Amino acid sequence: MATKITKKVTPVKKVEVVKEVAPVIKAERVKLNFSHSNLKISPRKLRLLANDVKKLSPSDVVTKLKFVNSNASRLLLTVLKNAIANATVKKLLADSLKFEEIRVDEGSKIKRMDKSHGSRFARGVIMKRHSRLLIVLSGTIQS
Repeated sequence: MATKITKKVTPVKKVEVVKEVAPVIKAERVKLNFSHSNLKISPRKLRLLANDVKKLSPSDVVTKLKFVNSNASRLLLTVLKNAIANATVKKLLADSLKFEEIRVDEGSKIKRMDKSHGSRFARGVIMKRHSRLLIVLSGTIQS
């Protein structure tokens, strides 16, 4: 005859583990649009520089554009400085700024007749091209 050994089982108390939660700081990314509608430069010349600049951060672009000797760089630099200044006024951190979009479109054209050519060369029309520049920056709001 086999005897059964019975153990007395004590009930286990449930222990609640309380995790300390650090306060979460929400970093909101905000997009801001800045545009200049009538730059006196042809869009093609401005696009050559704007496409190279898109990949960098705005603070790096400001330092690099100072050393580029062209009219496009001078115009882009002034518009970009204004955009960064407006972003800091709207409480965005200057270090967190990134380019979302830089777009160069064709603006108005000034057409005038050239008397010296008469009817030759597209009927003697000289076209002065202008461009529109749109810069979209995104960054985090400082608290």
